[in-house]
Amino acid sequence: MARRTSKAAAQSTLKTTVPPYPPSWVDRFTDWVDRLPIPWWSFYLLVALLLEGIQVTILWRDGVFATYGVQFFQFFFPVNYVLAIFLMHAFDRRAVTALERFRPALRPDASPYPSLVYELTTLPPRPTIVAGLIGFAFGAISVAAGQVGLRDYPMFGLNATPTAFTFMLITFLPTLWFWFTLIYHTIHQMRTVSLIYTRQTQVDLYRLQPVYALAGLTAVTALGFAVYTYPWLADPGVQPGALPTAYTMVVFLTLPFYVWPILIFVWPLWGAHRILVERKETELADVGHRRESITQRFHK
Repeated sequence: MARRTSKAAAQSTLKTTVPPYPPSWVDRFTDWVDRLPIPWWSFYLLVALLLEGIQVTILWRDGVFATYGVQFFQFFFPVNYVLAIFLMHAFDRRAVTALERFRPALRPDASPYPSLVYELTTLPPRPTIVAGLIGFAFGAISVAAGQVGLRDYPMFGLNATPTAFTFMLITFLPTLWFWFTLIYHTIHQMRTVSLIYTRQTQVDLYRLQPVYALAGLTAVTALGFAVYTYPWLADPGVQPGALPTAYTMVVFLTLPFYVWPILIFVWPLWGAHRILVERKETELADVGHRRESITQRFHK
């Protein structure tokens, strides 16, 4: 509750001034979820359980389980976009807590704290929509580049019957939109963390704990993105020999997404490493000058 209160307080403070940009549809949606009379995470759990219930009913009734067996991918695919929006919501809440712990390390002339909270937890609306459209375009290009249509793509029977195929399409469309929106959310948040480290931070070598507060956010983000990304390796279409050569190229194009969690963790921390090194070098130079001054006085 404290995390939500901190974000709400920051947004309330910004109402007296002009925010740098209006909130995106993601932020409006997560704010709506936060106002529900249930824990925020339970909303996503209930939606995921509903979708899983529909999926299991279809696959059981149409005999897909009997033909293809029970596979992990059959359960992950219909709820993956729910996981994506859940992660964006969780990352924003974690960011508020991390920035509050980081606050003692902010420079005296740093941007107002409510503005930093807003920029760290709020996406610009237009780039967010563009990210979703790019996801649609990526999906269209992937389908067009392959020699196998969605109806014949190996999916453990998710497209084996008309009802299963229809439900798969209903899931496929938001998957593309939410996947690339999650990528943009991560880029925006990690870029903001990097800027805070390089432009807003004052390092006290005798009090380093606040400086590492945002490192926890990058670690959680990298872990969350991995939780969303790596289950896609269970996609039967990415298995060797499952698809023609044209689709193999599409699989190759998706490989950078599996390296992304590592980059998420390293990127903002590199800025923290740089300012720590610069501060240590400055302190060592000062110590050297003092020693030189003391030595000269001693020999006079």
